[in-house]
Amino acid sequence: MSLRRSLASAGLAAAALLPPVFWLWPALALRRAPSFRDQGDFFFPLKLYTADRLAAGNIPLWNPLSGAGEPWLANAQSGVFYPPTVLFLIPSPALAAGLYLLLHFALAGWGAWKFLKAESVSDGAALFGTAACVGCGFSASLSAYWNHFGAFAYLPAIAALARSGLPRRMSVLGMGALLGLQAMTGSPEISAASVAIAAVLLFFPRPETPPRFVPITTRQRLLRFAAAGLLGLALAAWVLVPLAELMVFSDRRTPLPASARESGAVTIEGFASLVGLSPESSGTSYLASLYASPLLLLAAAAATIEPERRRLVIVLAAIGAVGLVAAAAGAPGSWLRGIPPFDRLRYPGKALALSFFSLAMLGGLGTDSLRFLRATGRSRLVIGALGAGALAILMFSPAPVGVRVALGIGSLALLLLLLPMRGLSLAGVLALVAAVGLTVALAAANRSLFRFVPEGEIRREPPAAGRLRQVNGRILTPPMNVLARHVLGASAEDDVMTLRLQREALLGYTNLLLRVPTLRTAAALPTEGAKRIADSIDASSDPGETSACAGARALWTPFRPAQLPSRKMGEFFRAPLEGYRPRIAFAREHSVEPDAARAWQQVASAREARWDRVILDREPQFPPSHAAQPLLVARLSEDSPERITVELTANSPGVLVLADLAYPGWTARANGRPVPLLRADGLFRAVSLPAGTHQVAFRYRPASFYAGAALSAIGLLALLALLWNGEPVPVGRRP
Repeated sequence: MSLRRSLASAGLAAAALLPPVFWLWPALALRRAPSFRDQGDFFFPLKLYTADRLAAGNIPLWNPLSGAGEPWLANAQSGVFYPPTVLFLIPSPALAAGLYLLLHFALAGWGAWKFLKAESVSDGAALFGTAACVGCGFSASLSAYWNHFGAFAYLPAIAALARSGLPRRMSVLGMGALLGLQAMTGSPEISAASVAIAAVLLFFPRPETPPRFVPITTRQRLLRFAAAGLLGLALAAWVLVPLAELMVFSDRRTPLPASARESGAVTIEGFASLVGLSPESSGTSYLASLYASPLLLLAAAAATIEPERRRLVIVLAAIGAVGLVAAAAGAPGSWLRGIPPFDRLRYPGKALALSFFSLAMLGGLGTDSLRFLRATGRSRLVIGALGAGALAILMFSPAPVGVRVALGIGSLALLLLLLPMRGLSLAGVLALVAAVGLTVALAAANRSLFRFVPEGEIRREPPAAGRLRQVNGRILTPPMNVLARHVLGASAEDDVMTLRLQREALLGYTNLLLRVPTLRTAAALPTEGAKRIADSIDASSDPGETSACAGARALWTPFRPAQLPSRKMGEFFRAPLEGYRPRIAFAREHSVEPDAARAWQQVASAREARWDRVILDREPQFPPSHAAQPLLVARLSEDSPERITVELTANSPGVLVLADLAYPGWTARANGRPVPLLRADGLFRAVSLPAGTHQVAFRYRPASFYAGAALSAIGLLALLALLWNGEPVPVGRRP
């Protein structure tokens, strides 16, 4: 290939990124931060908190500010060691977010381009499919959820390598690296779907050029894919091992309620959004738009007319159909979501990742098929009728005129490819015109999905933040869904006001930026203890009293409390909670209840709060007792996320209770010696102590972190060693 042609091809590949560059320009150049959907109250605080901890020289293993504490490395969305997370060390949060999103758009485009070019399509057809992949409404909407979008970005490249049949060592290593990086993004659902797609495509490999003298068998391909999968698992073990531990101690051990499983499923309105007839509704609450344009559907339909690629077309169509069924509201999608393990997954709309990947690839293949059209008159008639239908939809579409004109030109270019007696050069030009029309139309049509606020609003503190930090205890807020509805209702379409209300309400993970400890957590996979606390509060007739048992000191709410004296601060009310559990307590009475749920229920339902007695999971080493004249002096001498030190003096044996969540990996040392860590009241950490003066240090050093880190180090060393050795000498090729 000549240098000029190579540069032209690279330029067209880069042109597919014009839509995301156009969308993200305010973040990249104007210091305006993307704020749509979960970005402002969830992903920005999550990433910036992680980056702040890393910048301070710490590995953020534990988050003490949400719930009663939660494992942070196990929260895969935090991306502690995911390489693109380093972008958030940039002082500009807006630029960091813009680069983070653009990087993943580029990854998706690179994979889509490789998939299509490996099928020997023209540059124009490859541009068509790549632009469809990165510029469709699904991709634009999914980019508001950084973990799922990050995982989706790796899907096309994984599919491209699987389609190659993994003929060489480098392809196996590349597959392992892609699977590992995808697993680090924090979307197990899309990662698992990508593995399934790759496994299917391995059964339908593209013929290798030049052919091997001894072809690779299906069994060999599957073994190579298994090796790549093991390498990917090893590379991502730093997050997967802690995540597996969290799943054991989370609320997902049991199925989700049907209402939670069905939230975000796609209704029939999704088809109207697909062709642009329903701009106000996407058919799903999870995604703002499913717009793909009639032009893309026309090109995808044209992929069926070429016999040489028909098997691949059928496979891609089947993959897309599976995604559609899994995402659809009602039967049979609801039946599928009732089967383990699918009954533990939220937001079925994510399954459309399969459908839109397949649709984009079919669009690229279809555009190329029309260049070499050898179809019968009947096929020409069918494609022509579909083209006329696409033009008719554009006539009645409420899309802006510019979008309709661009799509109309692209549709006419595809229809002209149906005409006989034309040269390949003209056909290539027409395919390129169709691709440019689609690229321009998608860029303009989906621009409104990206909303921005001034960069300073991301870290801006509300006036009440300082006072809330001074509260000697945790802050109780209403349930997250209630707060979210209030914020959206109060701020209407004002994005800046929405962001400010999110921070004032402590919605999502905004408390992390403000350093305010809250009793609720925004974790997608909360610990079982955090879920138990939240459920008992929400089910209680007196939420304030129940939350006080978990260490809540004050209620912070936009709604005036009916049963509590409160003070209005701006648009919110602050109400002190009586009988709250102190952060550290010394119990001189105890009982034993091995079942954590029953122990917490006894405490939460008690009519009188007494923190000088405790329910333990087993008998303590030093049974508590009362002294004639009790003496206790205690203080927190160190309070960091992964280490808490308590100094105390007591004249009788007892149980030191730290009102932070008990979780695997926490250990305790008293006066420098290891001591057993007990579970207090079903949730908290406790240590049995004799009379005297003690220094008790609680440390979080989870075995899951060290095991995962060791596996990741082994995987990385293996990858580097194999790359260093290079490709083995090929054996068995034809001379």
